[in-house]
Amino acid sequence: MFHYAHILVTLLAIAVAAASNPEGIEFLAQNKDKPGVVTTPSGLQYKILNRGAGKYPPAEKTPCNCHYEGKLLNGEVFDSSYERGEPTMFSPVQVIQGWREAMPMMVEGDKWELYIPSELAYGAEGAGDSIRPGDVLIFQMELLEILEGERVLAMKCDAKSKEDCNEREIKYIDKVAGWEATKVASEVERLAKMQSKSMKEELKEWITRRSKILAQLDGAPDDAKEL
Repeated sequence: MFHYAHILVTLLAIAVAAASNPEGIEFLAQNKDKPGVVTTPSGLQYKILNRGAGKYPPAEKTPCNCHYEGKLLNGEVFDSSYERGEPTMFSPVQVIQGWREAMPMMVEGDKWELYIPSELAYGAEGAGDSIRPGDVLIFQMELLEILEGERVLAMKCDAKSKEDCNEREIKYIDKVAGWEATKVASEVERLAKMQSKSMKEELKEWITRRSKILAQLDGAPDDAKEL
């Protein structure tokens, strides 16, 4: 089996963006309405198969150990670390655009299924003997371990629906839900100033979580959305 993971970096540099072929476009149009499937603004689709216990996703250049399996729409497996019997190490910056978008949203233990449009994969060039120009690809990807390097705080809490929010986050959402925009702006400014102070890591993490909650709620100013 051709080892596609070894050519991801090269193809990322040379791949020419190309719209998905008609078969792929039809698949994505039908797949987006299936239960659990999320579509991002770029067109990437994903479904969470298992939620890991990790707290932090990798930063762009942080190496990770991952298991994955790549399939064509006809079910043909073109690459699999599972079949090779060992995970593969790479960082988000080294892989195709669809993976590069997904990995910073994942934490250790997460297993996702990715449905990747051609323009976020191998584009007009295709790859190897199996992937044709314009092919949509399906990957199951498991983030096993984030190795040494920078990590960023994972924020799974949806402040508007309260989905995936813990008890502390829900209490804070209820507290600020009725605030006027000026009060939200004042709180964002206060939290930003606190970020620069020396404190325990768990306190700094809670400041970041509150800032991100405010950024999601109506009335949050633009600078909150950048935190």
